[in-house]
Amino acid sequence: MGAPHRRKADRTHVQQFPQSVERLARLAQRDAEPALVQRALAEELVAALGLDQAHVVVLAGGRPSHGVVALRGAGCAEYLLTRGAGGDALDWVADAGRAVTVPDTAVAGTLPAELVRTYGPVTAAVLPLTVGEAVRAVVVLGSRTPRAWPAADLQAAAALTALAGTAVALRDARLAAAIDPLTGCLNHGAMRERLSQEIARARRQGTPLAVTILDLDDFKRVNDVHGHLTGDALLRHVADALRAEYRSFDQVARYGGDEFVVILPNVRGPRADIAAERALRALREIRIALPDGGQEGITVSCGVAEWVEPEGPAEVLERADQALRASKAGGKDGLRRAPAPAGR
Repeated sequence: MGAPHRRKADRTHVQQFPQSVERLARLAQRDAEPALVQRALAEELVAALGLDQAHVVVLAGGRPSHGVVALRGAGCAEYLLTRGAGGDALDWVADAGRAVTVPDTAVAGTLPAELVRTYGPVTAAVLPLTVGEAVRAVVVLGSRTPRAWPAADLQAAAALTALAGTAVALRDARLAAAIDPLTGCLNHGAMRERLSQEIARARRQGTPLAVTILDLDDFKRVNDVHGHLTGDALLRHVADALRAEYRSFDQVARYGGDEFVVILPNVRGPRADIAAERALRALREIRIALPDGGQEGITVSCGVAEWVEPEGPAEVLERADQALRASKAGGKDGLRRAPAPAGR
């Protein structure tokens, strides 16, 4: 490539860099899935640096596992990395958290042989994608023709990679803020937000929606007699049982204390009753181990309400809670379904 052509290409890449930054920043704002961020990063590295390929290889158990590659003019592809003994540049960067250049990939042990064989890079640079203080992936900049890796290119690649790491970190933080740390369920605030979303969906699509509230009977006694560690373990067990019993797209949340809420999209009241009865049977199988080697069971009370237009989250939750209180007043260890609001 002649000097004028090379200068024109350099100007194009300089012009592309702000666009690449803008795309990755938008993904951070939109709470994008990590896989989407990784794909975008690979594509923008190719575009901004004029590469013929860029890989983002995700770590599993601290080791490079699977990746996405962007190829100039050929789109993206995903692949699994079948690793041997390891010890190459990808492993080193994953462990050290620092970038390294590979002048000649033909040298054994520099890059995974299958990556070199499939995509043909003759030289490469490898950078860490760090989220917080942990390396979550390694980025491989590759070239099928010999080239140097000037500091400006590596700095630009590091800046885009850091932006992708920020996008993943922001999503992690938002997810952590939505999760109850004890049970791993949605927390109260996230549950109300999700319920608002499901009501909007049901209203838009004309589909049913039901809400179930479950409350452990005499949970205070568990804490008083067996201690708070046992009480916490019981809450985790209940959460696990509910997640196992309900559909994967039903949302299980900790409402507060020993109360749980389950949001059931596309379910009418009778089907919600059946699902709740099944969950109650599963929860009755839970046992608390006693110091003398014996066991103690638990019971749970439950209230079910089917959403009715024009209710919002507070109204349908209040009706489910009233049904729960009726179950408690009726002797506990059972289920009540809330009647439809007056005049509906």
